[in-house]
Amino acid sequence: MDVTREPFSFGEEFSTEHSLRMLELYCRTLKGMGYVATPYPDMDERLGGRTFQTPRIDTLSHALWMCDQTVGFVQLGRFAKAYRWIGTIQGILFMNGVFSLRELKEHNRFELPPRPKMPGRE
Repeated sequence: MDVTREPFSFGEEFSTEHSLRMLELYCRTLKGMGYVATPYPDMDERLGGRTFQTPRIDTLSHALWMCDQTVGFVQLGRFAKAYRWIGTIQGILFMNGVFSLRELKEHNRFELPPRPKMPGRE
């Protein structure tokens, strides 16, 4: 059984559960938009002056892949890396018009949209 470790130095208000709920929201949103988790094949090729020339589908597919990876960082207790990646994911989502800055700010302040109800579950 995987044991998720809680952070000790990032403050109680930003918990492991909250991090995982944010990532769940971002995964669900991107999957709902039709994206498939895909890492960039060559990171060096995508960096630098050509960053904004990357097609939206590549960027958001990569963000979805990052969400999946970040869940693993949280579960392993690698919180500094997880929080950096969450910030990067949020930047990608903002720059591609998926969420506004106000919406992302609300996500950070625990005002996440409710989870959708699953049929047959309470």
